[in-house]
Amino acid sequence: MDEVQAMQRNTTLNLPDALMQKAKAYAAANGTTMTAIIRSHLEAVTSDGSSPPQDDPLLAYSEGRLSRRETIRLMGLRDYAELLVRLGEADLPMPRPALHEIENQAVLFEKLWKMS
Repeated sequence: MDEVQAMQRNTTLNLPDALMQKAKAYAAANGTTMTAIIRSHLEAVTSDGSSPPQDDPLLAYSEGRLSRRETIRLMGLRDYAELLVRLGEADLPMPRPALHEIENQAVLFEKLWKMS
């Protein structure tokens, strides 16, 4: 068994069925897995910012595994505009917002629409 496999562990999570269905649909729509989503989130919330991702920060950002701020810092860029230029030059897509962010934007839009 190699070192990476030795460090991994299967874990059981008790989550509501509705949440699991949403998460599985999100994973399928984004070409990823539940394991990758959970790992990415746990790495993000437990990171102290001292260890950069093992791969290219621009690719990690495009795949939604690295924050905008951290990508700019790791790449030594001036600002978000420069990050957008680098994404374009590398022919990488913008990261998709998380499903809950899209839902929050839709709720806000609906409220603003009703106010107008």
